[in-house]
Amino acid sequence: MFSQNIDWSFYAILDKEYAKERSLTRLAEEAIQGGAGILQLRNKLSASDEFYSDALKIKEVTRHFRIPLIINDRLDIALAAKADGVHLGQDDLPFAEARKLLGDQMILGASVHNHEEFEIALTGNPDYLGVGMIYPSLSKTELQSTGIKIVEQLRRKTILPLIAIGGITVENLEPAIRAGADGVAVISDLFTRQDVYGRAKEFVKKVKQVKDSLVVV
Repeated sequence: MFSQNIDWSFYAILDKEYAKERSLTRLAEEAIQGGAGILQLRNKLSASDEFYSDALKIKEVTRHFRIPLIINDRLDIALAAKADGVHLGQDDLPFAEARKLLGDQMILGASVHNHEEFEIALTGNPDYLGVGMIYPSLSKTELQSTGIKIVEQLRRKTILPLIAIGGITVENLEPAIRAGADGVAVISDLFTRQDVYGRAKEFVKKVKQVKDSLVVV
């Protein structure tokens, strides 16, 4: 399956709200050139036609760099734009129904905040889980942070890639990786930066350092 070849270490979430007047395609390029192994397009602002148009443009970028493009929430946009997958929350289309529409070749990611949601997510045979909110987040102020304990607990339950999300920065990501996360997903601490490329490189370097320190010689 496609998802088996993904470097999950640094998962960039490109949110149109944080792009402001900057080019989405340029931001995507900077994040990927900085080391992002997967890119998600998130858009809570635009009408469907604009979201679709943006997805087509970003798909050209991710195709060029040979990494997956995931669409946040909107399975219809993911299918229409021929993205590589979709990421769904607990209040979106039921995971099992989403999997039927996606088939086995497209990636399904699921947001999980607790054990009950973990079991619900499994009904869709997801390819990875977005776990958290690890820390308070600027982009999801309605959710309470869970801390790293949920990562530790889910790591004991599944071999699926676990992506820690929520308030992640270069400075605070280490506990999540040590708890068992395969990588970190970042929105605000990447795309609010003037130097997206440089910040992405910092994330990739830090995750690698932590993972390397966990390897038993």
